[in-house]
Amino acid sequence: MVFSSGPVTARSDIGGTVEPTDRRRIIRVLIVALLGFAALVGWSFASPVGASPDDNFHMTSIWCAPGERPGLCEMTEDPSERAILAEVANSSVCFAFVPEHSGRCDTPPTGLITTGHGNFQGLYPPVYYGTMSIFSSADVPTSVLLMRVFNSFLAVTLVTSIYLLVDRRLRTPMLWGLMLTAIPAGIFLVASVNPSGWAIMSAGTLWVALVGYFRAPSWGRRIALGSLAFVSALMGAGARGDSAVYVAFGAVVAAILSFERTRRYLYLLALPVGAAVMAAAFYLGSNQVGSALEGEMAGTRPESVDIVSGLIRTVMNIPQLWVGNFGTQALGWGDTKMPAAVWFTTLVLYGAVAFWSLSRRRDVRSNVAVVLAGIALVMVPSWVIVQNGVDVGVLVQPRYVLPLQVLLIGLLLFGAGDPRITMSRVQRWIIVIGLAGANSTALYTTMRRYLTGTDYAGFDLNKGIEWWWSGLPIAPGVFWVVGSLAFAALLVAATGAIDRKQSVPELVTDPDLESATAGR
Repeated sequence: MVFSSGPVTARSDIGGTVEPTDRRRIIRVLIVALLGFAALVGWSFASPVGASPDDNFHMTSIWCAPGERPGLCEMTEDPSERAILAEVANSSVCFAFVPEHSGRCDTPPTGLITTGHGNFQGLYPPVYYGTMSIFSSADVPTSVLLMRVFNSFLAVTLVTSIYLLVDRRLRTPMLWGLMLTAIPAGIFLVASVNPSGWAIMSAGTLWVALVGYFRAPSWGRRIALGSLAFVSALMGAGARGDSAVYVAFGAVVAAILSFERTRRYLYLLALPVGAAVMAAAFYLGSNQVGSALEGEMAGTRPESVDIVSGLIRTVMNIPQLWVGNFGTQALGWGDTKMPAAVWFTTLVLYGAVAFWSLSRRRDVRSNVAVVLAGIALVMVPSWVIVQNGVDVGVLVQPRYVLPLQVLLIGLLLFGAGDPRITMSRVQRWIIVIGLAGANSTALYTTMRRYLTGTDYAGFDLNKGIEWWWSGLPIAPGVFWVVGSLAFAALLVAATGAIDRKQSVPELVTDPDLESATAGR
């Protein structure tokens, strides 16, 4: 993310002195982090309350997470129901499934209503809802914006912190893995109140932090990376039951990539084992995945399931889930359809970079990790679908497998060489222009759908507005421009597209770190 045209002789480490050379590079990294935050904030403001999928369930769960709160969430005689703010439970009722309708509610819901649609039976782990509930209040729009901005800040902080502590062999897979899977579903979910955002960030950062932890040249850096790995694992396991499985898988992958026949490795293995145990505890404590594996996602178990024929049919159609995250699946409640230019561009770039990575030599450990991730991407959703006796795309949504897609492309890039060096400047500019254009188009399409509805023919986002955040003096077009430019600048920095000679971002050149990772 930060470019250096010559060797960096200054050295810094956790607990050491930060030289001026290092300080300047840290400042540059933080500037790029601000660009990422600005891009996410653009998406945070792009849609109204209740716009992300199943927001009525997730928002109700957030407001009720702390227990009974008079006027916000109250107990009822039925333990499976709560009396909740109507503005929370029915937040999307005015526009969901009706793309021609803007995000405005002519008669907004008021008062308390009784609902059983929430995390009252422990379907999901409690960490995500409990954290978001800190921002919940009677002012629902402000609360939702605070949650979205906080999630954006948390994502950027986690990635930036890990980036500053790992070597360049890990920075590139983490950044490119997240960027190549961001548009449009990833960035939309991370900047929302949907717990899938935490699952995505955990999948993209946990294994990187753990491998960095194994390779750290000092105890200060190892402790810092171990702490960040714990935060990432807690985010993933505490967000969704299926994400807890991905956390355990990420810990296993990191252990494979870092394997060595030493006593030191066995000692350090305690952290990924602990992460896997924590994930198992959250998995067993929630009912979400249990219901899915038992074939009860729809509430009832299918009468009969033909495993063999069901698996064959499902595996043949499972790519439908993969491509959905690149834009073939409409955003929101399945009612914000992306232009073909978005999904074509993002899908082609993801596939092209993945195919390019296969031409690079990697060691046995990397190959094993990639194969395991590929198998998981196929078999995990396929088994759940077959058990529930449904077709691909019914009940199991594309966003459920997005964390595995993030993990797979990161692993493909790990050990494949730095694409900022081995790709030509033209190739890198194609990636920048393609992803930047796809993001800008997707952000514009999303804002247009909610500002006026899709039946409005004008181009200017500031005209014909039917919905916008009440009391916000900044025009929606500003958020589109800033969000688009910030993401484009982030891509330029992260891919090293400006100058091939300056394409390797080095925050610190640490002789001990280089020797510690040599030959691995």
